[in-house]
Amino acid sequence: MSGNNYKIKLLIIYDILSKYTDENHAMNTDELISELEKRGISVARKVLAQDIATLNEYGYEVLSYKKKYHYYYVVNRPLETAEVVMLADVIKSSKLSTAQKKHFIENLASTICSHQAKRISKNIISLGTETQSGYYLLYNVDAIDRAIEQNRQISFLYFDYDSSRKKVYRRNGERYVVNPIVMVWNNDNYYLLCIKENYDNVSTYRIDKIDNIEILESERQPNQIYENFNTEEYRKQVFSMFRGELQTVNINFAKEMLSDIYDKFGNDLRIITIDDNTYSASVKVQTSRTFFAWIVGTQGKVKISSPSKVLKEFNEFVNVIKQEY
Repeated sequence: MSGNNYKIKLLIIYDILSKYTDENHAMNTDELISELEKRGISVARKVLAQDIATLNEYGYEVLSYKKKYHYYYVVNRPLETAEVVMLADVIKSSKLSTAQKKHFIENLASTICSHQAKRISKNIISLGTETQSGYYLLYNVDAIDRAIEQNRQISFLYFDYDSSRKKVYRRNGERYVVNPIVMVWNNDNYYLLCIKENYDNVSTYRIDKIDNIEILESERQPNQIYENFNTEEYRKQVFSMFRGELQTVNINFAKEMLSDIYDKFGNDLRIITIDDNTYSASVKVQTSRTFFAWIVGTQGKVKISSPSKVLKEFNEFVNVIKQEY
């Protein structure tokens, strides 16, 4: 057997064991030889044992035990079963089309052994109805990624839906020209963070509402933010990507809200104890309707203490809600 054929044989042995075995489903020597024969490879028992020893020597771990036969199996994989389930759940909640979701999830499932994939497939390949924006989302993500890599500007149309689910383009169909920074997944939506042409502030657009995207020949306008942008910090500040003025806001909150506060603002937040049941903290947020709605949703368990300007805006927000209902 030539050197190249020998290397291919080793890869096929490891592929078979990765695909069909785990700690509860080992393959004995005869079963492994049979699988190799299906792929046009003949191997003697003694040689097979040497091949598996070579795989182990080069870091491709194959475990074994002996009963009547020698049994072989693979445990270490790029993803654990629980990780596959979690990632599949993220894909299911996305706005990709049903066909794309199924394709991605099946690819994920292929990273674990067939027995594990079969056991969890009824849970992870349970998809909802077709979404209209799936194809465009994938195309847009690819275009934005290439533009960032090539340091190029992009242009696109941006739309909302009317009551008949028809696209209504903003700015009367005029194209947006922006300098893309990064893409962020937040609350089941994918967002483009960018700087509009001749502006300095960060703008946010839902990628599934971007249409007719083009990568321009013009380079992104120079800005230090491209390299130093802190995605997680921005995510904490904007609350679901609704924009507002960035401010430091002091809040008081009930003890039971502590975990939620850490989730929203990060574990490095400085917490001050007011009494046994009340804490306070200073947080940087973009004060917006989304932020105020979150405060209202805590039903008094989180309260704005200062600055007075933000407190006034919050009270006006609440008053409008009262008047409408």
